[in-house]
Amino acid sequence: MNKYKNYVSKAIRYEIFGFRKKAIEIMEKAMEQPFSKLEMGSGLIYIGLMYRKLNELNTANEYFEKALNLCKEEQYPYSSDFKIIIQCYLENEELEKATKWIHHLTERANYDKKFSKLKKLKLY
Repeated sequence: MNKYKNYVSKAIRYEIFGFRKKAIEIMEKAMEQPFSKLEMGSGLIYIGLMYRKLNELNTANEYFEKALNLCKEEQYPYSSDFKIIIQCYLENEELEKATKWIHHLTERANYDKKFSKLKKLKLY
């Protein structure tokens, strides 16, 4: 199993059956591979989303932060996961990070208009 998508599909199979910790384990192994920055960022976001579903917001946000920092200079497509990431920061009362990343992500609307959807998020 050496392709990024193979790790993801295996993790998703575990997640579907409620084995989120096992899905995280698989994606942690994927993060040890020499994948591209975008694949690594995607994997870190996936792990963060699993921790969010486990209601471990601090850990989830650590993974989101790693992913966003890793891919700061990369051009990537919009995903509705960015809205979830911002909401997770807000739920965990990390207003400063939520503000920083909304600003950073909405600037990406210059190459993908969908990023401007994030401007509608309420920071409270």
